[in-house]
Amino acid sequence: MTYDLVIVGGGVWGSAAAQAAARAGVHSMLLLESNIGLAQESSAKSGGILTDLLWHLEDQAFVSRSRELYGEAREQSGDVSVARKVGMLTLAEGEHVASLYGRIKDLRERGVPHELLDRPEIVRRFPRLDRLREDTVALWTPNDWHLNPTAYAQQATASARDLGLTLRTESHADAIRVEGGKVSVLAGDETYEGHRVLIAAGTWTRKLVRTAGLDLALLPYRVQLSSLELSEPHRLPMVWHLSTDVYMVPDGERDVLAGDGTRLSEFDPDDYQTSGDDQFEEEIAERLLMVSSLGERAGLRSSWAGLVGATPDRRPLVGRLADGLYVACGDQGIGVMRGPAIGELAAKVALGLAEAPHLRPDRFGGEPFEIRPGFTLD
Repeated sequence: MTYDLVIVGGGVWGSAAAQAAARAGVHSMLLLESNIGLAQESSAKSGGILTDLLWHLEDQAFVSRSRELYGEAREQSGDVSVARKVGMLTLAEGEHVASLYGRIKDLRERGVPHELLDRPEIVRRFPRLDRLREDTVALWTPNDWHLNPTAYAQQATASARDLGLTLRTESHADAIRVEGGKVSVLAGDETYEGHRVLIAAGTWTRKLVRTAGLDLALLPYRVQLSSLELSEPHRLPMVWHLSTDVYMVPDGERDVLAGDGTRLSEFDPDDYQTSGDDQFEEEIAERLLMVSSLGERAGLRSSWAGLVGATPDRRPLVGRLADGLYVACGDQGIGVMRGPAIGELAAKVALGLAEAPHLRPDRFGGEPFEIRPGFTLD
């Protein structure tokens, strides 16, 4: 059978693309996901932060649209974990304070709710942040959300399946063939053909398109996250500490997710350590101690690592790579917060309903480039 659209990858981007295509009237559509469930790789391994602090104008628009789509999924599913408004406190001292002040003017102009807090006010509102330096200031953005990417992907594909989407999990795409005006996806013993094929397989996207003799300016790099059990209940918001680049996300009454273990070098998506480094595990509670005494008796539940994709200009790669073949990749570590909007855009570009020439995936040559993180204030 030849489908009108085949999507490879069931993370947030691929699931959003399937929903957008279904709503656009594409009913002959297949979504292939290599895992037993949706959004099990980079999507699930993220911290799940959605914030208005991104500096790039297009990213701000992506976040705004993604917020709408996450909210819609929450309402349709009745699952409040899809998106919870918990707010984020961005902490800064010393040289990092200037970056914080640089964002305030932008937030004010955009009408985004925010407050600048000094140390006494931070501690008054959040007493367990009791290890802050005297010169600490914080930017409080109360409308920032914590996301459940897996729950979102499940709801997005469920609505697409109601409109005709065929979903195949545990179906690993091994190769791509482009010939005769059609694109084929080889997955185990099966071959699936599509008039259009959209590869939204995260850091595996480059490996897949290389099987068709094509290439992308996409380098996978490694990020790490841990689950820490605290000694007592807490009422912490999401916290981003600029001096250490540690972020913490509340994950229940006694647990927090904490991450900072970015490794800015290339990794093979089929051969990398998926657990946290020993050094990362040893240091993460110490980093928590820099802002809260809750770290004194924190216990490590688990740690894990995932890969995210870097591009030369830190912008995503979205669009046509060959006749009938399209890609959406290059999340830069902030793929979940922008994912529904980028997935929607990718589907519309593949269907000829939108254009994004500035994001076209072949806009770079083959020159080496430096991996840079995507979640920064500058």
